[in-house]
Amino acid sequence: MIVGKERRLHPRTASQFPLRYQVIPVAGGGYVDARVEDLSPEGLRFQCHDQVRDRSGMLLELQLPDGLPVHFFGRAAWVRELPDNSGYEVGGRFEDQSTWGRKTIERYLQHASVSSCQ
Repeated sequence: MIVGKERRLHPRTASQFPLRYQVIPVAGGGYVDARVEDLSPEGLRFQCHDQVRDRSGMLLELQLPDGLPVHFFGRAAWVRELPDNSGYEVGGRFEDQSTWGRKTIERYLQHASVSSCQ
């Protein structure tokens, strides 16, 4: 049974590093800590403790290993509760990226794929 057509242009690369996000409209609580699970130039999957609604806008701050924080505006494409009730998994897509931010992610992914092949 075919559930749905894959819409990603690039495969996701398994990656684990810190992420901070704020759901828009910002409710005054500041950024919330989370953890990236995988990443592509178009989006990411992350785990968090607070529930995020599908299609919510988010301000994202990725802390790539050995790099400066990268900021994006994104949107939650899907949200799942983790089976052990320890939080949520969110699939997000980047809606607004600077050229610098996209290039920074592409360099990180290229380096990560080279490192995993060695």
